Amino acid sequence: MIGRRSGRCKDVNSHYSGGDQEQFHHFPSGGYASILYVDITADDPAHLEAIRDALKAIHLPGEETETGFRVFGYGQKGQILDYL
Repeated sequence: MIGRRSGRCKDVNSHYSGGDQEQFHHFPSGGYASILYVDITADDPAHLEAIRDALKAIHLPGEETETGFRVFGYGQKGQILDYL
């Protein structure tokens, strides 16, 4: 169990949502075509490890940040993306 995580989404129109633990409104019904990236914040080292394991299991493009992870929906022109 990963537990409750907080996160924010940035879309291709540069809207950056507020950070909270309710994720459903960040992901529009019918698709994720507008999501540039999602930032996921970990509460502590154990939480960070649980999130890392879950993201690695589904092999998403992203990176580890100071507070958790950034998972990419789109890469910017010239950006090199690694997979978690």
